[in-house]
Amino acid sequence: MPEVVSFKGWRYNPEKVDINSVIAPPYDIVSPSEIKFYKNKSPYNIFHLELPDSFTTAKKLLETWIEKEILFHEKEPNVYFYELEFSYAEKNFCRKGLILLVKLSNFEEGEILPHEKTYSKVTQERFELLKTTGFQFSQIFGIYEDPHLETLKKSEKKELLYKVNFGSEIHKFFKINSVKFQEKIKNFLKNKPIYIADGHHRYTTALTFKNYMEKFYGKKENLDFNYICMYLCPMEEPSLLMLPTHRIYFLHNFSEIFEKLKQFVEIINSKTNSEEFVLDLKKDFFGKIFVKSEEKSKEWILVHKKKFFHCRIKNAFWQEIKETEPVLSRIPLFNFLYILQKILKAKEEELKEKGLVDFVSDIEKVIEKSEEGIGVIFPAISPLVLKEVAKAGKLMPHKCTYFYPKILTGFVIREVKGKPVK
Repeated sequence: MPEVVSFKGWRYNPEKVDINSVIAPPYDIVSPSEIKFYKNKSPYNIFHLELPDSFTTAKKLLETWIEKEILFHEKEPNVYFYELEFSYAEKNFCRKGLILLVKLSNFEEGEILPHEKTYSKVTQERFELLKTTGFQFSQIFGIYEDPHLETLKKSEKKELLYKVNFGSEIHKFFKINSVKFQEKIKNFLKNKPIYIADGHHRYTTALTFKNYMEKFYGKKENLDFNYICMYLCPMEEPSLLMLPTHRIYFLHNFSEIFEKLKQFVEIINSKTNSEEFVLDLKKDFFGKIFVKSEEKSKEWILVHKKKFFHCRIKNAFWQEIKETEPVLSRIPLFNFLYILQKILKAKEEELKEKGLVDFVSDIEKVIEKSEEGIGVIFPAISPLVLKEVAKAGKLMPHKCTYFYPKILTGFVIREVKGKPVK
């Protein structure tokens, strides 16, 4: 099972920069205008490294920042502790997790398990950035089993490094250099598979980089390129929200598609847009994510011109899907796409290539965009379903899950240049 170790991170020097101006969301969820916004906040914002004008520019900036002591290297190895306070659907949450190094292994070894497909173009860009700079700027999000939350019990040696108000969220970042705590985490996780929640491309990039570095350094297990930096959270953590990614289809024959859809689903009810309905929808579809309900696997909300249609798969057809894919049928998106392909005679990937589908995490945006096309709002599913899919060797549809909220980029970065991990 995967080996985990503490590490000496590189961090922003609080005497040189304001942490609020240099952190940013994950690079893969921001628009071009948002990228520009964060880069304009500070000449030292992390996006100047994570999303640079060129790979060589990132390398030169990094060298300059280290020389000017904008960034400094920790003297001792740490496990970093991350608390994230937020609210959703009128409920308050506080999600806790750990940042440390996890030893890389190929997916077929069963120690690190994926649940989504990756695309080579994205992987190549990330590989070139890592190869040129020798740094990993953001963390992969992984989940693991810890029913009693043993790994999240507070340590008396926990030191608060940063506290950031990010919109309505509060992010607290700590370090723990207690060797006893680090050994406890290492021993607990050594028999636990880790499931990738977010960051499949970064993980496959790290595997490619490992193979690349072995050409120069050989297969030396203790060198840093054998590890990747991960943010880990127990799948039983009550504040772990695995929300769905919704869809907008820019198709203009709604009536025709709707009639064909009714061959496979029943319309439970229909309503017009209202704030009260949206809140009820959030509570029903997203407020019960740990309830193992087969009914929710059969349901979704269709939205067109701000009118809602609550759909449920007819029992006869539901049996066909379950027999075809017993595991993937637990996922509402998979079931919808199974039907959509029958209606349109085309896969969603083909629609994406033609610019006919958009992926949205915010249901308000789905409602807004429903004036231009057809929106689909999906219910949330338990992270335990992700475990079942990964263990079965299956892959969820592209852009299926959205772990909310995202951790921020910039609290800690990590050097990967062929040095010993400690």
